[in-house]
Amino acid sequence: MKILLQPGGVLAALLLLILSAFYTPFARASPSVLSEWNAPKPRHLPLLKSALQRPTSNEKQTDLWTPLDDQGWRPCDESSKPPLSLPEKSEGYLQVFLDGGLNQQRMGICDAVAVAKILNATLVIPHFEVNPVWQDSSSFMDIFDVDHFINVLKDDISIVKELPDEFSWSTREYYAIAIRATRIKMAPVHASANWYLENVSPVLQSYGIAAVSPFSHRLSFDNLPMDIQRLRSKVNFQALAFVPHIRALGDALVSRLRQPYKNGAAPGARYLQETTDVIDKDSAGKFVVLHLRFDKDMAAHSACDFGGGKAEKLALAKYRQVIWQGRVLNSQFTDEELRSQGRCPLTPEEIGLLLAALGFDNSTRLYLASHKVYGGEARISTLRKLFPLMEDKKSLASSEERAQIKGKASLLAAVDYYVGLHSDIFVSASPGNMHNALVGHRTYKNLKTIRPNMALLGQLFLNKNISWTDFQQAVVEGHENRQGQIRLRKPKQSIYTYPAPDCMCHV
Repeated sequence: MKILLQPGGVLAALLLLILSAFYTPFARASPSVLSEWNAPKPRHLPLLKSALQRPTSNEKQTDLWTPLDDQGWRPCDESSKPPLSLPEKSEGYLQVFLDGGLNQQRMGICDAVAVAKILNATLVIPHFEVNPVWQDSSSFMDIFDVDHFINVLKDDISIVKELPDEFSWSTREYYAIAIRATRIKMAPVHASANWYLENVSPVLQSYGIAAVSPFSHRLSFDNLPMDIQRLRSKVNFQALAFVPHIRALGDALVSRLRQPYKNGAAPGARYLQETTDVIDKDSAGKFVVLHLRFDKDMAAHSACDFGGGKAEKLALAKYRQVIWQGRVLNSQFTDEELRSQGRCPLTPEEIGLLLAALGFDNSTRLYLASHKVYGGEARISTLRKLFPLMEDKKSLASSEERAQIKGKASLLAAVDYYVGLHSDIFVSASPGNMHNALVGHRTYKNLKTIRPNMALLGQLFLNKNISWTDFQQAVVEGHENRQGQIRLRKPKQSIYTYPAPDCMCHV
């Protein structure tokens, strides 16, 4: 039997065939496309319904926003000590090449200064590798105030912005094409000070320059002299200041977050005018910064189930294969095992339920610090229902104000870091470099920081029959001592996350 089609019918059939290639389950691209746009329905609907109807407790609100008590720890005051003069002669120039995102690079800078001090070397302003994920080519000077950096550390080490002409050949490209005697390629992770003295000093003495690459996480946190530990913290908390335009935009966002919310104004539109006038601290509004670490990399690497069905599971499995060739430890565990161990990142819905259970109501000013959320606005919508006054860089600043940071992941992260440091409360949905860096910095300044109890939350969310009352009680009790209380650093732990006792003094 033959089927006759009119010319218009042929075109319609052809169009239908083309569309089906994109939108049927059999299309190759469909899992990765649909899983990001078709966000699943809320996974904890009974809890969500109760959270949306939660009453406001003024007493609980007061406790939430109360600053931390004095814990008896302060940044060590060394201003009374006379500055030590630098050695008359440097051993040579130290170059480091830093990969990773902003906060990994930040820690690498601190370590580079410490290694330069150990070696009596002149530090060349570190080179930032282009991040393979975000493709951001921002340099040190694009992000940090280099003159401030050099000035703060002038009594500790010698620093130059670039190499003198006689060493101008020592570039990233030079080391990329061949084995070079001046490149230190095999620095072990968390190397000791002695390792640098034994392996890098001879290179400096022979050639006048040494380039260490890779350098991330290449200095131990233990068995170092106290002056080296405190120098690392001096770099982190004093020398590393963002460039003026980052600080100016950050100050504007903080100021606007402290402005009273204007009912009836369209979100975003009310902030396009300049509102950076100084606000009286007593009358200023308070706000929470939420670092929502829920990008595609995080979701895929966790190997957890986020409710997107077979399409999402297939898409994330394919992504794991492409990025990590399937070598992901979590893949060998079930979703239930991962959640009960606290190894699954919190979704926007889950972090919203955590905040609601802690007592934050729908009048809370919430600033969302994140680069790109897996699933986009569709997945964020549940969080926005719980906290309708949620803001981000786009809603608080005009496109003109954001022009200098547009499309630059490191600069976007720098703004979020700055706002996070100046917030009343900071909370991160999952551990990571931003979480670790801000936990340490806010500890140093004795600021309230909520650390989600991942294992507890994982177990609570697995219980589909739990009531809102029981959930809330368990959350509150499980976070009583996770709101910025000083935790002393243990062996092998990062000095950048736990600055006490190395960088803080008990008084």
